[in-house]
Amino acid sequence: MIDREQIGIRIAALRKKAGLSQQALAEKLGVSAQAVSKWEGGRNLPDIDMFRELAWLFHMTIDSIVEGDFAFAQKSSQKALPASVEALFPDAERRRLLGSLSTYCSDTELYNIARELSEGSLELTVQAGIARTESAACQEGRAHQESRAHQERGICQEGRPRTGERKVSIPASLLGENTLRETAPYFAKALGEMMGNTEPGLRRIEELMRCPECGEKLSLGDKDENKPIFICKNSHRYDVTDGVVYFGSREIPGELWSLYMRNYQDYLREQRHPGNPRYQMGAVPCSEVRWQTLKKLRPRVILDMACGTCNGLKYDLQRINWPCLLIMADLSHRILKYNKRYFSEEMVNPYVDIVCLACDCAHLPIRDGCIDMVVSNGGFESMQSKMMDGFREGYRVLRPGGHAVYNISIVGDHTSENTKKWEYLYGTLDESYSLHEKLYDIEEWEQVCRSTGYAATETKEIYGELPAPEGDVFPFENEILQWMGEYLCVSEK
Repeated sequence: MIDREQIGIRIAALRKKAGLSQQALAEKLGVSAQAVSKWEGGRNLPDIDMFRELAWLFHMTIDSIVEGDFAFAQKSSQKALPASVEALFPDAERRRLLGSLSTYCSDTELYNIARELSEGSLELTVQAGIARTESAACQEGRAHQESRAHQERGICQEGRPRTGERKVSIPASLLGENTLRETAPYFAKALGEMMGNTEPGLRRIEELMRCPECGEKLSLGDKDENKPIFICKNSHRYDVTDGVVYFGSREIPGELWSLYMRNYQDYLREQRHPGNPRYQMGAVPCSEVRWQTLKKLRPRVILDMACGTCNGLKYDLQRINWPCLLIMADLSHRILKYNKRYFSEEMVNPYVDIVCLACDCAHLPIRDGCIDMVVSNGGFESMQSKMMDGFREGYRVLRPGGHAVYNISIVGDHTSENTKKWEYLYGTLDESYSLHEKLYDIEEWEQVCRSTGYAATETKEIYGELPAPEGDVFPFENEILQWMGEYLCVSEK
């Protein structure tokens, strides 16, 4: 008899091992994400053509997926335990246990299980029941009422009442190889249900969220067709759509910059583009200076303000080796949807849980004083007229002692002829181009930090202002602040 539940567990395991979300697998197969969800939940089975596609995609036979033979466990567990998991456990027994689960869990899920085991907040055991029964058989001809009473007191199938019963918990790490292989899918399924099939990042961010409409706490609600929601006590509801928590934000009128990425392939071309050489200038690139700060502070919760395609933190994400929640916040749901897919499929780091919030970064759905680090790679400036609102909002959500780490465009010297020429040319742009209400030199910006409330701000010049051009025509149509110098700032609350 076909076991739908076990087939679903195996499909989910293969998908996770391939680093695919349900949506990504659905797109590869030409079906809906709901269809994949129903397969994995054991509610439906793929048709024979879909089984062929799954077998081809995951380098399995159909029999291995349907029957779960030894070839399935062997092929899907060839990968060693992630280094982040290995580091948590010096003892071989628990590594063996986690190795059996690795067939059915993603690296992130495995790390979360390992972390809870190492903290002592999770225990995996097998329950065994021991009962002593009377040696004499129940007397024949007892009245129906007496028989029912016996059943209610716990009569065994043979009709012998139990006089003593105990349960024994056997640590899963003590089970033999064959028993572990047989029980691992059941452990994995139960762990998924107990820890929540919702992404770990969504569970972690729940305690940080507040409703942008009424300010009340947002709670992670019941899932509807595999779509989690956030809801407050006043019934304001925000859906998780395409992996993004959507707060109804819209891009700035006239500046729908995301539309030049018509699809995910356009997004990938943007991610792989080397970028403007101007922003790579400096004896030490801004990205490396920022990473040294992150490595030193090791924040557990990072908020990327107006993140765009997350080009700022992308290189840091490859090197983070401590447990971390990264919140990507931007107006554009479209770009965040692509971010979610890209960082889940091509930039996976098991230490990092990623949550995407499509929201107004000048009015974040995050409570006061709960973020370890706010980062911005040109994000504050991209908010245009709301730049200072976004800067102050970043300060609001930082915990006391937290840090804002960001780059800022700075003029050289308002009194110099070079800066005066640039300021004149910049002033010739119409309002659709102009981004800054004010152009700051570094002393003026440090004063802005103090007036915002920051206790201290360290600044490091990455590169200086460009030489002004001859003539009276502003030379740039895009990225119009590239003439300015760049500083990396670390402001402590």
